[in-house]
Amino acid sequence: MTIFQELDAYLSQNFSDDYWADDASLYACELVKQLTTEDWDALHASWQNRSKEWQVRCAEILDWGEVSQAVPLLLEMIREEDDELTLTAADSLRSIGVELDLPGEDILERLQTVAQTGSIAKRIVNELLKQLQVQSFLP
Repeated sequence: MTIFQELDAYLSQNFSDDYWADDASLYACELVKQLTTEDWDALHASWQNRSKEWQVRCAEILDWGEVSQAVPLLLEMIREEDDELTLTAADSLRSIGVELDLPGEDILERLQTVAQTGSIAKRIVNELLKQLQVQSFLP
């Protein structure tokens, strides 16, 4: 079994929200750290075919993975029309804290839309946008 297959099966399990937050997510983060290039390719190819809960959990843990693989995937997730997924992906991208080019207009518009859904969403999106703007102007 590949690491991706193990991660895929693990994210599909029926965890309570509390158990996921307290324990299960930690194991999933360890799996993400171990993904090979082939595993990342499989993840990129299949994440959209998974349940909403799977996708949100995946977005939540991607900041533990290889930045060059995680960032493009998180940007794809932000584009989705699911506010919870968009916000979770934005939060993971924010926590990565790497230098990124300012994302395209479609991503900026999507983030601005999600920011209107609540105060926490607004804070996460504003912190991410501030980080992107500051970093995009660094030499």
